[in-house]
Amino acid sequence: MLVDVGIARQSLIVGSPAGEWVYSYFQPFRWAAVWTALLTITLAVGLIDVESEIRRTSALLMLWFAVGIVIQVLLRALTPYTLAEMFASSGANSFYDAARHDVASRVLRDFHALRLSWPIHAQSNMPGKIMLVYAFQLVSDHPDGMALLVLAVSNLGAFLMYWFTADLMKDKRMALWAAALYLVVPAKLFFFPLMNTVTPVVVLLSACLLQRWLTTGRALFAALLGVALYALVFWEPLPLVMGLLFAALLGNALRDGTLPWRTCAVHGLLAVMTFAASYAIVRMLFGFDVAMALRDVGAHASEFNRDSGRPYGLWVRQNLLDFAFGIGISQAVLTIVALGDGLVRWRSPIVLLTASLIAVLLVTDLLGVNRGEIVRLWIFLACFFQIPAAYVCARLDSRVAIGLLLAVTLLHDALGTAMIGFIVP
Repeated sequence: MLVDVGIARQSLIVGSPAGEWVYSYFQPFRWAAVWTALLTITLAVGLIDVESEIRRTSALLMLWFAVGIVIQVLLRALTPYTLAEMFASSGANSFYDAARHDVASRVLRDFHALRLSWPIHAQSNMPGKIMLVYAFQLVSDHPDGMALLVLAVSNLGAFLMYWFTADLMKDKRMALWAAALYLVVPAKLFFFPLMNTVTPVVVLLSACLLQRWLTTGRALFAALLGVALYALVFWEPLPLVMGLLFAALLGNALRDGTLPWRTCAVHGLLAVMTFAASYAIVRMLFGFDVAMALRDVGAHASEFNRDSGRPYGLWVRQNLLDFAFGIGISQAVLTIVALGDGLVRWRSPIVLLTASLIAVLLVTDLLGVNRGEIVRLWIFLACFFQIPAAYVCARLDSRVAIGLLLAVTLLHDALGTAMIGFIVP
């Protein structure tokens, strides 16, 4: 609540003036933000209240998917810019502009040369986001329609969040609440309809395939995991830091005998082969070399930090504060609570998950690749940090707890969206 008061008074700074990056305020406090928050809270809490009357989990997930889009559109309406303006902006979302000037085949074939002529965001990214714009054009060629498609695709992550959490934690109620929290992650809401809000879907797909492989031991999931990992690199390389979590899950499956060592070796080789096959097919058909693109994008990131004058030490500290703002302060606190409860009761899945997520966060921070702007750049990780919060609510066995958490998060979403210029076309 103190954070929300700080936003309302414009005394809270997200970013660092000394570090050469701040998300500035672009509107004063307006009561419309509070009324919108109350409306979205009513929708979310109302759905929590009736969940016991809906027997089918698939129906509940579909309801959350639909309600999530309504909530997101209502909150984004608090800004002075339309979804179309934000999506079509060369400064905020240059993937749309890049896709308009070249055909998909040429973007892949001449990626290394073309990227130098694109605006900063397209220039510093892999081509996956531009390819998604081309895919959207098959449905709608107007920025309004594409912006809504971003919301829809991003919200598909709620289904993946449910499946991953249910597979790992063996608790369907907790998984449903994790899916609900995924839909209102502050960092994700602040940056709709930018392409970073789709990144969690790509990461969660890999996580789901990994967990399915570990649970069932089926070679098909290992093979698909290799393809998904190629898609992840093709989309954005930074989420590869989630490999720490994946390694922890794999190690745990080997330790408890869920996955035999021989199966792990054979299927692991299969995953490597499908990754290599994906690499070779894309290079042969389209002339795109993902390894060369990774090298160029990595060099660009280093040059950007140096040229922008963003000091490593300052951002190692500030990034953690900004990340807590992006996942929700309550979620940050409940992460520690979940870890503590898991250690006391020795609930190994939540201890493994939470400790691994904290390790991913610290390693990503210490790497220093991102110095500032991490509210947007680490959205994929912010989504996973909703699972420990869902665990605490499920542990309390309280719809009041999850309803209160959703209410606090949505108020944070509304004030941050309405007052802070996270997206300025």
